[in-house]
Amino acid sequence: MNTINVTRPVGELLSLLVEEFLGELPARIFKVLLTRGRLSAPTLAQYTSMTRRQLLHGLVVLQQHNLLHYKVDPESIHTTMYEANPENAYNLIRVGKILEMVDSTFGAAAKDVMRSLLLSGFTRISDLVAAYQEQIDEAGKATKTEPDDDDPFAEPEGVNGDAQAAKKPGLVIKSTAQLNSVICRLVEAELIEVMHDKIFLTHHDLFKGAETKVMKEFFPTGIKGNKAKVELQERIADELREDRSKSKSLKRKLEQSGAAAKRRKLFTEGGLNGAPEEETDPLLDAKQVIRINHEKCLVDLRNRRLVQFVNEMIGETTGYVYGVLLKHLTSSLPRCRTDPLIDISEEHIEQGKGFVTTDEILDSLKTAVDLSLGLGKAPRDKFSSRAAEKVQDSAPKKKIILEADVDGDASADEEENDDGDGSDSDESMADGDFKPAQANGTKVKFADGVAGDYKLDRPTQLRQHLLLLAESSQRFVRHCGPNEWTVDFVPLIQTLKEAELDSIIEQQCGRPGLRLVRILRSKGKLDEKALTNTALMRKSEIQQTMLQMLKAGFAHTQEVPKDNKADVSKSFFLWYCDANRSLDRLQVRSYKSMLNCIQFLEVLRQKEKDVLSLTKRLDVKGREKDVMRKEYYDRYSRFLEHEKRLFAQMGRLDDLITLLKDF
Repeated sequence: MNTINVTRPVGELLSLLVEEFLGELPARIFKVLLTRGRLSAPTLAQYTSMTRRQLLHGLVVLQQHNLLHYKVDPESIHTTMYEANPENAYNLIRVGKILEMVDSTFGAAAKDVMRSLLLSGFTRISDLVAAYQEQIDEAGKATKTEPDDDDPFAEPEGVNGDAQAAKKPGLVIKSTAQLNSVICRLVEAELIEVMHDKIFLTHHDLFKGAETKVMKEFFPTGIKGNKAKVELQERIADELREDRSKSKSLKRKLEQSGAAAKRRKLFTEGGLNGAPEEETDPLLDAKQVIRINHEKCLVDLRNRRLVQFVNEMIGETTGYVYGVLLKHLTSSLPRCRTDPLIDISEEHIEQGKGFVTTDEILDSLKTAVDLSLGLGKAPRDKFSSRAAEKVQDSAPKKKIILEADVDGDASADEEENDDGDGSDSDESMADGDFKPAQANGTKVKFADGVAGDYKLDRPTQLRQHLLLLAESSQRFVRHCGPNEWTVDFVPLIQTLKEAELDSIIEQQCGRPGLRLVRILRSKGKLDEKALTNTALMRKSEIQQTMLQMLKAGFAHTQEVPKDNKADVSKSFFLWYCDANRSLDRLQVRSYKSMLNCIQFLEVLRQKEKDVLSLTKRLDVKGREKDVMRKEYYDRYSRFLEHEKRLFAQMGRLDDLITLLKDF
């Protein structure tokens, strides 16, 4: 389980996030728990200087959003120890991304339900249904009392009749049956899970409780021998898996009812607008308490990030195929990273069958998608079918660099390709059915006998896209069997991390810095003279670039003394690059940058406090441009522009942190 290292900047960042979403009172309690550790309620009241009523109210709000761990002392049932939950506190910044992902995948109705759960925390289904029923009733009353637009005697609305009031948008959830259907589909997708009594325990408390129970039941006389130790670890893991599976009890009930299988095809296509499916969904237990499953949300966010990476490296059509493959492959994947306390062996990892067949992908593709886009067609004597169809039973070993050697000689294959004049490569680029984007109105014409003789069928086109993914330098897909495909997430995410690191190095240190980093990755540790000869650059330019990268944390030095005296003047220094060390430093800097963005936003809010208080008035809200004076409206517009840029920057920083920490 990957946890956040709560340093001082991270603690301030999490406290400000809690204050931004929940208010100042819960944020004060959360900050004390972060800095002081596990505390009881009387001690917490002493550190926060709050009354008992204020403290209990703040604890309930934090507990409602699962921002607290708590444990009742078994010796004294009246003593409860509270501890902050930094992982869930950081998830507050991903609210917008989660809602966008749900909207694009499952529809507006699912987005509305997820927004309600994100705002209210864990909720009983009966309370959620009652809240939506109240909205539906109010909308029905408003529709009945709303004046007819064609009525010439209707009085104009607005302040003093000078403007028509903006009409409220229609409800997305129109009935409780539709709400029940949406919740069923989100539960089936594991984006919503059931609360149980051990949700609020820390991982340490869960492990200790499982260990105590196993020791009491199976090893009352103690542990003797290595075999007994292995058995103890396996039984503890079984107990922890049983506790973790309690959150999927509602999904198992839906699978047993058979309604999930009937709507699986519609669910994979992202449709949530069919009313006939509402009747097939079973009525959920009103007493069940549900919440957002952030671990599964991270799996879907990782899929979106990988699809975006494929779109940039290969093309959008291949990226769409890759997205369908990832959806099938991760449908039963509960989290991005395995838990070492629970998943002690590979057979216990809940990853389904671990591969996807070509037929399954083909059945899920939309018929409107033209698979010929993004494909080329080369003569058969220009490629090896045996190499393209090669099956790899295991993941390939990690490569040191991502691209070709920067200073090595060209390989034989490269020399053969370079002998031509370039026209052969143009002739072998596409299939006869290829239709490129008509940006300038031109049409691609192919040479005779190369691509215009026949058209590939749809399964063959799909296979060509999958082979493109498998043969890429990033290894997006592995051909693991006949018509079977899988994804090795660990090396792929490492490749994505290094690509992100290379992009940042190029932005800060330029192309020469990126070139030197790739040389050091390929050759290992080099002194300044060897680095100069390898890079074919001037010594002064290398010294300036390497010093810049040393300050930024992208390059490192190692002192090697020539004798036992270890005299600095008689030592020589080696340059090298440690990618993991650079990524760790980059993550720390990202946390600090995000903290600066939130602090700067607070300064802007204090500066424009008078304007923001004016926009909160009911007669001004939604009509700022018409009601406010020009100078005030200009200040308000500038504030909104700054706020938008700061939130966008925080979103980009979160993308980087999520890639480095969670994926």
